[in-house]
Amino acid sequence: YEMLALAYGAASCYTIEYNPLDHHHPLLLTATPDQYWSLPAPHRPRFQVALSISSLEHDGLGRYGDPINPDGDLVAIRQLEDVVLPHGLLVLAVPVASDALVWNCHRIYGRRRLTKLLRRWTVERVEGLTAEMLDVTLLTPTQPVFLLRNTRPSAPTNFTDPADPIWAMLPAG
Repeated sequence: YEMLALAYGAASCYTIEYNPLDHHHPLLLTATPDQYWSLPAPHRPRFQVALSISSLEHDGLGRYGDPINPDGDLVAIRQLEDVVLPHGLLVLAVPVASDALVWNCHRIYGRRRLTKLLRRWTVERVEGLTAEMLDVTLLTPTQPVFLLRNTRPSAPTNFTDPADPIWAMLPAG
């Protein structure tokens, strides 16, 4: 995704990854989470747009060198609030089906966990999600894309509530 962003005109790309990356591109900057968070806040880069594609579902499971934390994904999305500028955008893709954990591979976001994950972000748009997907049991489900704004919603999105406005954004099943 970094190379696509650069190909389409991004001035540079900054990747935060648990494992150090070996690359040789002058516009691709990388840091481990420890390196990023050790920077003093005034010198820590923040971004108008961030992408998290097939990442958060792994946080806290230890598979990629991260510390074990049952709520690692919730911690990581909270940290993204500090990475993305206020009113900035996060493009998020996570696996969606019935709530599950495939140890130590990934989480699957159903109605309950997805509600927890997105509660502090304003959902601007969703692509590739239907209500039925949230109730299917799969080990390797598809990953819809959520366009999230870094603003506190007046009412958090609630995928467990059939009257929530989120359902008007989704195609009819």
